[in-house]
Amino acid sequence: MSALRIHIAAALAVAAALRLFRLGHQSLWVDEVFSWMSADIGHRWSWSHLLEDVHGPLYSLMLHLWGGIAGDSEWALRLPSAVLGVALVGAIAWVAALWLGRETAVPAAWLAAGSPFLVWYAQEARNYTALMLWVCVGSALLLGLARRLAPARVAGYVAAAGIGVLSNLSFAMMAPVHLRWWLGPAGGRLRRLALAGGVAVLVLAIAAAWVPQIARIWDWKRLDPAHHAAAAETPLRGATTFHAAAIPFAAYTFAVGPTLGPPVRALRVSAGLATLRPWALELAVSAVVFGLLIALGFAAVRRRDRLGDALLWLVLPALVVSYFAMQNFKVFHPRYLAVSVPAFIALLAAAFADLGRSRRVALAALVAALWTVSLTRLYFDPRFAREDMRGAARWVAARAMAGDRIVAANTAELLVYYYRGPVPVTPYWLGYAADARLAPRFEAAAGEAPSVWVVLSRAEDFDRAGAFARYLDQRYPAAERATFEGVRVWHIRRTPPSPAHT
Repeated sequence: MSALRIHIAAALAVAAALRLFRLGHQSLWVDEVFSWMSADIGHRWSWSHLLEDVHGPLYSLMLHLWGGIAGDSEWALRLPSAVLGVALVGAIAWVAALWLGRETAVPAAWLAAGSPFLVWYAQEARNYTALMLWVCVGSALLLGLARRLAPARVAGYVAAAGIGVLSNLSFAMMAPVHLRWWLGPAGGRLRRLALAGGVAVLVLAIAAAWVPQIARIWDWKRLDPAHHAAAAETPLRGATTFHAAAIPFAAYTFAVGPTLGPPVRALRVSAGLATLRPWALELAVSAVVFGLLIALGFAAVRRRDRLGDALLWLVLPALVVSYFAMQNFKVFHPRYLAVSVPAFIALLAAAFADLGRSRRVALAALVAALWTVSLTRLYFDPRFAREDMRGAARWVAARAMAGDRIVAANTAELLVYYYRGPVPVTPYWLGYAADARLAPRFEAAAGEAPSVWVVLSRAEDFDRAGAFARYLDQRYPAAERATFEGVRVWHIRRTPPSPAHT
């Protein structure tokens, strides 16, 4: 067996261990429950149900079929992503070798295996790992087509692109770099351009059944540069979700994952200096190490005459997602740039490939140290864990009785997944906390029940000032309280009216 195959096999084994370790330990978070709802596990699947899902219908179908066998526990829901995450390691090595040279395959495999960002999303029941896998497969097939057109290769790319689009619509952001590769050298471009049109038609035909639903669910008017929000227009989270630090934050998250530096919950409340100061040392070390690697990576890519590809693959999606956020069309989040992560890993791999042995070992040791801290926090530190709705729901389920009322302030779907008891869950939109509707809307949700359970999670999404929690504490000071990571629970016992007033 060649040294390359030994390295790839070892990297795959390490990747499997990291992705399967404590896979079901953390609670699901709200977007994972949306995957559970879309998969409709245990119920009859229908074509109309599939067509309603525009957030990755093929991923939902896969979860539906797998869930019919394995159930819908946290472990079962996340296992497909973990398996795809192991395959992604080999796919990144494959595309790196074709794009930047065979010498980058080994560092790419090891970087992909240990990347905290990739481990995080391989332990999440969402479609981002599937998206990145098909980005790699489609890109590798297309790089082969750039060398020689062949019907089988064209068919393979059409299939990969179609699956990619139906795994996650952001696959479409690969179109510019893929077109660049498709056209190839100057000679024969007319024929390739004609074929590109045919391929585009085929891919669009695969996704055509979902176009009407896509047109309905998003407010496309917001993308008009001349668009101004009307008074009645519902904001996503404020006037805009874009910040000047968004792109550096995304690069930092690609480099060390979401578990090195301040916890995400703290950043959602405030990203000011007071929040960042306790983490200054690790932020600075990470910025220096990966800033150097990124600079070396761009230099290595430029030496290979691939700088234009890298800019299209890394920068253009960032500009698109930033524009979406500025127009309040979609919030900014590093996961929406997942199409660029394989290029980011390949860029780092090219940097390592071009370093001398001593410098390569030194930088690899620094990266391994930072990633060890990040992964340790992912597995064991509750501050960086997803909200513990599982613990909160168990606490309520052990005490709630028939006739009680359960009010879910934010992420009601998550409580529905975990509670599954006889008392129905009533949702309360936390956006009411911003105005005079806070109290009357809550009292309406609570109704006349003598015993009310209030479960509050992700308050920082819509109520950073904590108005809703303050209202409950002041209005019901005798309420029993329980706190779980990222979740607060109140048990309100109302005094029944005296016989003289009935």
